[in-house]
Amino acid sequence: MYFFGPVAPVITGQHSIIYEMAFILGQVAITPYGSNTATASNSKGIKMFVGPREDSFFMDFARYREILAGDAAGFENPRADTFAGFNVLAVAIDVSKRLIGSSGTIATWVEQK
Repeated sequence: MYFFGPVAPVITGQHSIIYEMAFILGQVAITPYGSNTATASNSKGIKMFVGPREDSFFMDFARYREILAGDAAGFENPRADTFAGFNVLAVAIDVSKRLIGSSGTIATWVEQK
């Protein structure tokens, strides 16, 4: 995956234009689930990671539905993790505060080709 920037857009919103010829900030291989995490960093110290990882959201959805239906008073211990084994695609970029500037805002645009 390639990371471009920093680039200030000419227009913003739904009609933004991606500057593919902009400065390439860095690139990193997309690592498969269960493999060692592959990260990349550039000369400015920005670190990048892309790949599937286990969903960190925990929810006992079956018990939650029982509670809503009035068939259970609360959650049990130990609880079942309904989302265990499900993956999310993570895109993580670690940027130093000194590179962000005074606004504290980072705008992103993600595009699959």
